[in-house]
Amino acid sequence: MMKHLLVLSTAFLIASCETGLTPPPEVEPGFGGTVYFEKGTWPPPDSLLNLWLFASQIYPLDSAKVFSGLFANPPLIYLYPAIDQDLPFSVDSVSYAFKLPPASYKYVGVLQRFANEFSARALRVVGVYGTTGEPPLPIPVIVSEYQFIGGIDIKVNFHKPPPQPF
Repeated sequence: MMKHLLVLSTAFLIASCETGLTPPPEVEPGFGGTVYFEKGTWPPPDSLLNLWLFASQIYPLDSAKVFSGLFANPPLIYLYPAIDQDLPFSVDSVSYAFKLPPASYKYVGVLQRFANEFSARALRVVGVYGTTGEPPLPIPVIVSEYQFIGGIDIKVNFHKPPPQPF
């Protein structure tokens, strides 16, 4: 009887133990979703030099904050896929997975560079993650450690861009 009680007690103790100091799950923080491009609104190729997704920890932006945010260490504004790469052109949609450090991203959207110079005057926001109202208001995306957020979808209409922050 004592043996059975000891085995039963040991089994109960093992079953009731938590995982303890196990490492956190291997999840790289960030967010993802789909960028949807309105049909028939793509600009001519000569006015579409770059197309990026951006996540900014600062809002509102002005031309000085754009470049200081991009080149700060660590950055306050991140570009996807990278400053020397682009989202695909002339597609209906593109899925993305934007790996970012944990932070509150106050302004998330799609950025077009339409002129040869690399200045705020050559950039324009063409889509924003935000409310469905007119004009859309940005919705912050808060990324926590070990968290990847899905469903951050953005609609782009090159003929009707949202209000410009800079």
